[in-house]
Amino acid sequence: MIAYDRLSQIIPADQALANKALSVGLQQIAGLTNISLPVLAKATANLQTTNNLPLVSSLKQAVPPDVANAYIALGGGTGDNGTVLIVDILGTAAGTVHTQALTNTVAQFSTMDLTSLTSTYVTMANVVNGDFGNPTTGPVVIPSGPYANTYADANEAFGNALIPGAESEISNVVAAYPSQVTILNQDWTNMANQLVLEKQQQANADLKFSDLQTHSRTAIYGYIQSLPSYGVNTTEGGVTQFLESLADQTTFTGQSTIGALREGKNQKSLNSAGIQTNSNIPAAPNTPPPQANLTPSTYSAQAAANVVVK
Repeated sequence: MIAYDRLSQIIPADQALANKALSVGLQQIAGLTNISLPVLAKATANLQTTNNLPLVSSLKQAVPPDVANAYIALGGGTGDNGTVLIVDILGTAAGTVHTQALTNTVAQFSTMDLTSLTSTYVTMANVVNGDFGNPTTGPVVIPSGPYANTYADANEAFGNALIPGAESEISNVVAAYPSQVTILNQDWTNMANQLVLEKQQQANADLKFSDLQTHSRTAIYGYIQSLPSYGVNTTEGGVTQFLESLADQTTFTGQSTIGALREGKNQKSLNSAGIQTNSNIPAAPNTPPPQANLTPSTYSAQAAANVVVK
């Protein structure tokens, strides 16, 4: 391609500039080098313009901010610009938010004295399980501890003693451990928000779990064959991270799943370098299957001679 300063020495400067601008513009067309001028001329002759569309013609950018923001709001995902990620739809299955939040919960509990509150919850469980008498017909007799008494049934035990006692113990914990309580509340709020987000995005995706068929071979094989293409998506919260979180890496199946995901990334890298691979499973098995005894489809010499029209 001739530079503008050189071209301007060959033809007038204004023509050189126009030709250079046209050259640069044409190079923006993908595959232009494979198109002949007659084909290009015919194609462009049939193109339509934005005539009589003044609002479109006056655009200074491809997508106006208000349009972009409308699509961002429609997405509502946690990815860049509101992009919906796989974890926004099915994240709980892979432990998104919940795994870390529950780990934090255990860590915070280890720094708090929850003996009295735990004892109250154990007593509640014992009442429900019938350890102190039939919870429905009664009587319920709690033999010892702060709630020792005889109650008509479980409802009376909970309403008159256990629930008020638990509320009192919770208030004591909140007063004694304000920083831990703040962290715990935030973790559980995050888990609740994740569940709300998933419910919304599942509805947006028209995902109906009741319509899914179990043990569908079509779905299973489609999933297996798609694993390499899934592996190319390595964004945070994307398909690869989601599937790796689900895979049981202690089993052959789980490790094979991750291996198939890595295959897609490897194939992309090799292809970008122009390296071809030939490791596909052969279509024909190593030991060919026995062939059927079919009706002969070829003529013998004599049979062919017999059908010749003389």
